[in-house]
Amino acid sequence: MRKQDIRQYENKQHGTELLPYDIYGTKIPEYYTVYPVHWHEEMEIVAAVSGCCLYNVDFKQYEVKEGDILIIPPASLHSFEQKGEASFIGFAILFHASMINNNTLDICSSRYINPVFNNEMYLPVYIPSDSEHNQPLHGIIREILNGHFEKNEGYELQMKISLMKFIHYFIGNHLWLKGEQRISTDKSTLQMKKIIHYIEEHYNEKITLELLADHAGLSRYHLAHTFKKCTGQSPVEFINHYRLSMAAARLVETDEPIIEIAIETGFNNISYFNRIFKKRFGVTPKEYRNK
Repeated sequence: MRKQDIRQYENKQHGTELLPYDIYGTKIPEYYTVYPVHWHEEMEIVAAVSGCCLYNVDFKQYEVKEGDILIIPPASLHSFEQKGEASFIGFAILFHASMINNNTLDICSSRYINPVFNNEMYLPVYIPSDSEHNQPLHGIIREILNGHFEKNEGYELQMKISLMKFIHYFIGNHLWLKGEQRISTDKSTLQMKKIIHYIEEHYNEKITLELLADHAGLSRYHLAHTFKKCTGQSPVEFINHYRLSMAAARLVETDEPIIEIAIETGFNNISYFNRIFKKRFGVTPKEYRNK
């Protein structure tokens, strides 16, 4: 697996400035067994090819199985992880608003595209394989994948048309909600993003609940309660989860000694690191690297 930092992967531009989309293969457990909470400006379409895994989108968990479609709104907090010993293969299509917006304020932009990407109109997140809308949407996804991988003359136009067709399907079939019809998590999302960003930047340092509370401008109780409600984990559990994710990536991507990886990802006690690593992944760090 190529060397990459989980955070850098999400911070990079998807596609190019002139063609702001990209498509990634997702394989669990070959690439990652867990990808920690993150967000990006692009909309993401996940098409499950085989197996199953767990996705968390805006504090709600979805078991994504073969044939399912998941739509992750722009700027939404999300993560995914292996379910037990199950494997998973899928495609993730990420595209920026500018991919289908011609940068002029026409009726299409003002009435549809901008509201969708500004989260004033919400598309459904989960389209199960047995939904009546699944097959029509899969047909459009196949167009997108074929256009991307075949790259025939004019494929850029095809990509733009197909992505717009995908959005239009929901608009035309009235499969969307207005912002005020959806339970707002904006305030909690912003607070969680602030805390998560701090953890990303300082995960290899000592992080206390008091420090996070001060950083977010919350009381310790409010922080612990809100964090648990929004992420399903306590702050300590989340920090350890994130540190273990970073350690697991480095075990695969580098030849650094395990004790050095433990220290550099915030674990000063190697015995504790080995114990919670095995609890999280089912194998020791050494076994995980060899596997």
